[in-house]
Amino acid sequence: MTASIFSNGARLLEDFLDTVEETAWLQAIDTSEWSHEIGRRVQHYGFRYDYSRRTAGRAAPAAPFPAWARTAATRLEEHFGGATPEQCIVNEYLPGQGIGMHADADAFGPIVVSVSLATDWPMRFRPRYGQAYSRDGLPGDEVVTLPVRSALVLTGAARTRWMHGIDRRDTAGERHRRVSATFRTLT
Repeated sequence: MTASIFSNGARLLEDFLDTVEETAWLQAIDTSEWSHEIGRRVQHYGFRYDYSRRTAGRAAPAAPFPAWARTAATRLEEHFGGATPEQCIVNEYLPGQGIGMHADADAFGPIVVSVSLATDWPMRFRPRYGQAYSRDGLPGDEVVTLPVRSALVLTGAARTRWMHGIDRRDTAGERHRRVSATFRTLT
């Protein structure tokens, strides 16, 4: 039997946001400045993530958390063992965009929480072995649909021994815009 991401430390908090909160978050995000440094639009808060070095640190400050992110960080403290998240990356995925299989960098703490906005979205999970950066499905892969307004909490083996990614979809009819806000602490 294949191990499930949910038996390895992942939790899905459905309806983490209500529709009013989601609308307010998206309006605030969409009026903020986007970076285009990696082929899709991203925003960094707290501390910048260096994609080429796969690091983040206190020596690379980014814009302070906006009001929506401060509120979320406070709500998420219980899922971070009482710690306050200090780094947030907002990612926008349009039809045809994805992100290869990866585990969050070791520069980040033991807990990662990603909030899904705008639409439901399938995320692929894979134990850390084999073709790490393949976008193709492999035996042992698990695809989980992350409901809109949900928060995915990755801890334990789900954080360190599993990779996650978003498959590209080239047909616009298959997907709509998805925005995620991922909260972390630094090590």
